[in-house]
Amino acid sequence: MDSAGAVEIVEAAVGFGWTWGAGDIGRFAGRVGWTAPEPVGTMRDGAVFSRTKLRVWGDSAMFWGSRRGLGYVRITVSDCPPRGGFGSADLLADALARVRAAFAGKWGEPENGAGPEEGPGWVFPNLVAGLAFGDGTVDLMLVNPVEQRYWMDRRHDAARRRTALGGWGRFAEDLAEYLDRLPADARLVVTAPGGRFVQVSLDGAELRGELSRSEFIDPTWRYDAEIEETLLASGWTAAEQSNWWRTMARGAGSEAISRFAACLVDALRTLNVRAGTDLVADAWVEGGEDLDIAPLGIAPHPTSRSQRAEFLRANAPYGFDSGPLRIEVPAAIEIARTAMKFDWTWSRADLSRFIEQVGWQPEGEAGRADKVVWLKTEVRVDGPRARFCYDGERLEAICLTISDSIDSYLFDEGVPAEIHEQLTAAYTRAVEGFRAEFGMPVHGTLWHAQGPVWTFGALALGLVIGVDTVELYLVDPAERARRLVLEQQRTARRAVDREWRQFFDDLAAAAAELTEGQELVVDAGHRGAAHIVREAEVLRVELDSEAGLGLTPRVTVLMLGKGWLRPGVERAVWRHRTRTPTLLRDFRRYVEFALWPLSTRMGPETLLRVRVNGVQRVVRTPSTGAVS
Repeated sequence: MDSAGAVEIVEAAVGFGWTWGAGDIGRFAGRVGWTAPEPVGTMRDGAVFSRTKLRVWGDSAMFWGSRRGLGYVRITVSDCPPRGGFGSADLLADALARVRAAFAGKWGEPENGAGPEEGPGWVFPNLVAGLAFGDGTVDLMLVNPVEQRYWMDRRHDAARRRTALGGWGRFAEDLAEYLDRLPADARLVVTAPGGRFVQVSLDGAELRGELSRSEFIDPTWRYDAEIEETLLASGWTAAEQSNWWRTMARGAGSEAISRFAACLVDALRTLNVRAGTDLVADAWVEGGEDLDIAPLGIAPHPTSRSQRAEFLRANAPYGFDSGPLRIEVPAAIEIARTAMKFDWTWSRADLSRFIEQVGWQPEGEAGRADKVVWLKTEVRVDGPRARFCYDGERLEAICLTISDSIDSYLFDEGVPAEIHEQLTAAYTRAVEGFRAEFGMPVHGTLWHAQGPVWTFGALALGLVIGVDTVELYLVDPAERARRLVLEQQRTARRAVDREWRQFFDDLAAAAAELTEGQELVVDAGHRGAAHIVREAEVLRVELDSEAGLGLTPRVTVLMLGKGWLRPGVERAVWRHRTRTPTLLRDFRRYVEFALWPLSTRMGPETLLRVRVNGVQRVVRTPSTGAVS
C-alpha cells in the first residue's frame, strides 16, 4: 500500500487549478510526474491512462469523462492480492484502513462516497478525494464536484427506493440475488425463533426449498390448520415424515428464482415471523467451505460455523501429513541468483542454456511445438520438477517446485484446515527468506498466478502457493506491462458497466412505477427507439421500424432465440412480452433485455432520451469515458 504516494497525489490535486476539461489530463499528469496519458490497447474512443510510478504492481491512473467534461481520475494505490482468494478481502480492508487513517490524520474524518464508488471521501473546494475498492485493489478517486453531486443524488434515489420496499421487500430482493449465485451443492438455512426455518439446497439442476413442519419446532410457535391451508394454496407440498417442500429447475431463469424467493419470504411471514431482524442465516457447500451470508443483510447463525470447524479439527488430520512441510528455501534462492545473472531471451533457445547452468534433466524428448516441457531438478523435495511453459516460440514462465507436496487427493471433501496451514507456513518461510535476500517485493501477477514479485532487469521472480506445493516462478518482466494493459482494459470496462448499470437502474425504477396503459420510451434518435408498455399482467416492449431495420442478422438470430417476435404484416415492429415482474430486480433485467437490440446500433456518442407517457425524464446517457 503506497499511502505516502496517495497523500502526495491529493496534496498536488488540491493545489491544482482544475477546469475539469480535457486540458486538465495532460497538465495534471505532468504536474505529478506521471507518463503522458494515452489510450489503452485497442480502445480508441474510451478513457486514457497514465503510469503513476507508485510502488505498487499496477501503477496506473484512469482519466474518465464524457462530453460533459472530465468526471474523475482513478488511481491504483495498492497491490492486488488474488481476487476471491483466501484472506484477500481482509488484506484489502486492512490496506484501505491504513491509507484512510493517513488521510484522516491530515484532513480529518471523511464523508461517505466518492464519485460512483462507496467509501470514505474528503471534500475540498475544487474536488472530492476518496478511497474505494477496485477490482482487487484499493483505489484513490479524484472527483469533479459536479460529478460528485450526480452520484450522491443517485445514491439517495437508490436508498429511497430500497427503503420504500420495506424490510420484507428488501430481504426478498437480496434473497433472490443470493439464490441466483448459489454454487453447486450449496445449502442455505434461514432460521427464526422457535426453530422455524426455510432451507434451500441446490442439487444438480434442482433448487429445493424446505419449510419447517409444525411438529418439529418449539411448541410455543406451532401453527394451526389455517396456516397449513395457506401453505398448500401457495404451492407448498406436505410430507408425512419430513418438512414442507417445493422445487424448481435451476435453469428456469432469474424471474422464476425471484418468484421462488418471494414464496420463501411469504412462507416465513405465514409462519408469523415478525420481521427480517428476527432471522439468522447460515450457508455452506456440502463437503466444502462456508459461504458468506453478508449479502442477505441478516445476522449469521451464532453456532453452526464453529460446530463445523470443531468437526474438522476432530476428524481432519492424517498422521503422515501431520509434521511441518519441508521447503528448500536456500536452494530456491540459489536458483534465483543464477537466473538473475542469466542472459534471457525469453524464447525456446533459453531452455538448453539455462538447464545446463542449473543441472536439470529433461523428462523425455522436448518437441518444438510442446507447450510445456518438464524437467527433473536437484531440489530435495518429494516432487523435484520444473516446467518451461511456452506460447509458440515465446517462453512465458518457468515454474519450479520448492516444497514437499500435500497429498490432497486423499481428502474427498477438500484439504482440512490444519493441513492447509502447513502449506501456508512453508510459503511464509519462503517469502521471509526471499525478502531477507532480495528486499521488499510487490504483490502482483506472475503468469497465470499471483504472489510477491521481485524484478531484476530482464527477470521477474516470485513465489506462488498452489494446491499441493509452493513454487518459484521465473517470468519475463515484459509480462508485467502486458498484464497492466489487460488490467487497464478491465478497469475501463468496469467503469462503462457501472454507467450502464446506473442507467438501467433509473429506467427500471421508471418502469416499475408504470400503471396499466402507461408507456416508457427510450429514444436513440435516428438509431430508433424502444417502447415499454405496462398492461394488466404483462410488460411489453416494441422496437420501432428504425431500430428494427438496422439490426444485423446475428442479432436477430439471438433475439428469436430469446422469444422476440419478428415484424409481421399487421405489426411491422419487433416485439416481446413477459408477465409483470415480481421484484424490482426483474424490472431491471427486463429493461436491459428490452434495450439490448437497440444498444447494438448505438455508437460511442449516441444520445439517449427517455420519455414516460410523453413527458421527458432526465436520465443521464452512459459514457464511454472519452472526454473529447
